Amino acid sequence: MNRRDALMRVAMLAGATMTLPALADTLEASAAQRTLTGKPVFFTADQDATVAELADTIIPTTTTPGAKAAKVNEIIDVMLKDCYKEADQKRFLEGLAQTNKLSQDAYGKAFAQLDPTQRIEIVKKLEADAKQQKTQMVNMQTAGAQADAQMPTKGKAERYSPFFTILKDLTLTGYFTSEIGATQALEYVAVPGRYDGCVPLKPGQKAWAI
Repeated sequence: MNRRDALMRVAMLAGATMTLPALADTLEASAAQRTLTGKPVFFTADQDATVAELADTIIPTTTTPGAKAAKVNEIIDVMLKDCYKEADQKRFLEGLAQTNKLSQDAYGKAFAQLDPTQRIEIVKKLEADAKQQKTQMVNMQTAGAQADAQMPTKGKAERYSPFFTILKDLTLTGYFTSEIGATQALEYVAVPGRYDGCVPLKPGQKAWAI
């Protein structure tokens, strides 16, 4: 799977709203720019390094390479630039700043400078905060459901995803659609035969790449 195909798959899974031909051109241009310059297209260098370490904490190297080896931070960089609304972009960058604040408060260092155990503790905190935010949003939506149903569509609250939720979704999707994720972490068949929607797995067998 080449970079263009991988980015397109991630974009479709992320629910991008641009037409596919336009989106393909935009994603390809951004990916090409990053490859050519060696620099992020949306993040600063420090933000890019933080995202790389966050993703690698979510999917670390074990018997298979982790998210950093799969360059998941590059996919997240391009995806956020081209496929996410300004409000989500702003929330993500604020989340990165909050991550470093938590790291500084707890350990006196930025997240990228922490050891693996410390990073795991910060990520657990981010995940707990995201769950709390989701619970609060659900409670607010439930309380105002009747009033919201009577509002015009443009007046209804938009879908809200906390920073860590966006990060984790993009990390998992980016990793398992990367060459490393699809061929080493998953069972991969480059040229599959007939489609079979229900194939039993043998004990210890990897899940199939899609």
